[in-house]
Amino acid sequence: MSSSEVVSIPVEEPIEAVEEQYEEQAPGISLKPVCTFIGPVILSLVFFSMVGVLVRVHVNRMFSYPGVPVFGLIWVQMLGCFIMGMAMRLKGVLLSYSPALNTGITTGLCGSITTFSSWQLLLFQELFNTFRSDHSQFRNFLGGMSVLTTELGCSVAAIRLGQMIGDEVRIAYNYLSTRNAPAGTQISKVETTMFSAETSGHRDGWFAWDKWAKFDVILAAGGIAGVIASTIVVALAPRTRSVSIALLFGPVGTLLRWRLASLNTQPRQISRFVPRFLAGLPLGTLIANVLGSAILAIIYILQIGVVVRPSIASCYVLAAVSDGFCGCLTTISTFAAEITALRSRPSMLYAGISIVVAQSFFILISGIYFKTATVDYRICKDMNG
Repeated sequence: MSSSEVVSIPVEEPIEAVEEQYEEQAPGISLKPVCTFIGPVILSLVFFSMVGVLVRVHVNRMFSYPGVPVFGLIWVQMLGCFIMGMAMRLKGVLLSYSPALNTGITTGLCGSITTFSSWQLLLFQELFNTFRSDHSQFRNFLGGMSVLTTELGCSVAAIRLGQMIGDEVRIAYNYLSTRNAPAGTQISKVETTMFSAETSGHRDGWFAWDKWAKFDVILAAGGIAGVIASTIVVALAPRTRSVSIALLFGPVGTLLRWRLASLNTQPRQISRFVPRFLAGLPLGTLIANVLGSAILAIIYILQIGVVVRPSIASCYVLAAVSDGFCGCLTTISTFAAEITALRSRPSMLYAGISIVVAQSFFILISGIYFKTATVDYRICKDMNG
């Protein structure tokens, strides 16, 4: 790649960032051009993706106990959506430090904490009563609707709450920046622009080490250290092997979702290949969520031993792909932000298509096997104790 070649960097961010310009983002600071090198972005995504996997796994386990009033997954989704809401309002501040930091928090951290595929799996389990609860099919439907509405409603509410808190934090940041500015300094307001394929600007190659910002170096070091540490833990700590392997699979899903996000900002090019009513939707997020859900449906039937009885080693890999790759490939945080940013009809269409298509894959892949097989227990869960 030549040093003068212009390369677009897709960044998965809510389309609301395009529809409205945030004012008073970060007065008193000099905002770097909205462009970056692909090296810091990738390493930032790796680092924050691994942090997101750890947060999701441990928060989900924390709220998974007998008699829990609500399922643990909802707390994971709300946490990631809350952080996303704050990041949306503090975008100018994050960009002023490093575009890679902004991408890492929104696409890497929030996108990896939340997961669309696990939500769809839980919805499928309630609708098909895979837990073998003693109640009617109508109550299966009620259970599924409970999962559907509570997850979606709480995620959207968490986005809004994060935006409200983010506004207050931004105001406080602006006040402190103005107050601490030297006398006679001209305070200018920084407007946030969309860091996307259309506004990413020029970059000199992939790395250009001498032009990295301080935060780029820190994030890159974190990403490299995370990969090395996870590899060592996989080899030396068998009891935590499933989580450690998931940490290695997670960044792969995040980077794939990051690349697919370029479809969110290219509706004109896409309109030639898809129906018009789909061209205006965030197809990158839609494809990532549906693809991850389909893969998780396959993993689910392998984990319960319907096709073949899995070994201990394969259980570790299946759990890693489920929690790591599928969990990071799919996202609720961006999904919730997008449906709140779209107009009412496109929003309902987008949410409906995402959920219906994902459930169709679960029914076609897992539902048929579940209804025709005699094994209905999670072998991998039993093996892992």
